[in-house]
Amino acid sequence: MYETFFGLQHLPFSSVPAPEQYLPFDAIKTARETIERAIDRGEGPALLVAPTGIGKTLLCQLIARRFEGEFSVAMLAHSKLCTRRALLQNILFALNLPFRKMDEGELRLSLMDFVDPGPECDRGLLLIVDEAHTFSTRLLEELRLITNLVRNGQPRVRLLLSGTGRLEEIMSEPQMESFQQRVAARCYLHALTRDEVREYVQGQLIRAGAAESVFSDDAYQAVHDASDGIPRLINQICDHALL
Repeated sequence: MYETFFGLQHLPFSSVPAPEQYLPFDAIKTARETIERAIDRGEGPALLVAPTGIGKTLLCQLIARRFEGEFSVAMLAHSKLCTRRALLQNILFALNLPFRKMDEGELRLSLMDFVDPGPECDRGLLLIVDEAHTFSTRLLEELRLITNLVRNGQPRVRLLLSGTGRLEEIMSEPQMESFQQRVAARCYLHALTRDEVREYVQGQLIRAGAAESVFSDDAYQAVHDASDGIPRLINQICDHALL
């Protein structure tokens, strides 16, 4: 709509998480490196905690892309699941495996059979659960049990849980103590600073082909104040401003 006016090749501010929008600010870069190390070395489950709109889903997508050539990757996103059977069905669906007309035990055995060493799943499974704060302790316990499978001294299922601060509250409940002890990495994302907002906006515009400055200095300050440094809101504000 406004791309031609500003000389842009595509819309610079996406309404959905897009790996192409990634900029390695300190917090997200540190979180990415820590999570990737925990997964690569099989250290244990990793937690990614941040408020909504900060970039959790984007980072999950980047992690999935990073390991898709090494592990079988299943990413569960925006799924409000209520039962263990539904959880197992969603994992099998993400792996393009049969999941219909099977009871809970059959689904679990099917998943365990898949992650055993073999040509289909050489190094194992990387399971990424976005919006994990919506899971009950019962479902989180099922995930813990899934990660128990070990072969030749290496875990066959590696796990990343991503969610809001509610996820940490759930994990701190007494019945989650065993899971808590196994967590190898806890990473936190925060809102962008004023300078990071400027760098973020400029970076997205340059990637879209902007040949000159589009926003004034006062505009960057206004975007930061109006968005509180939350990338999702920055995208909405800048898109409307350009329009």
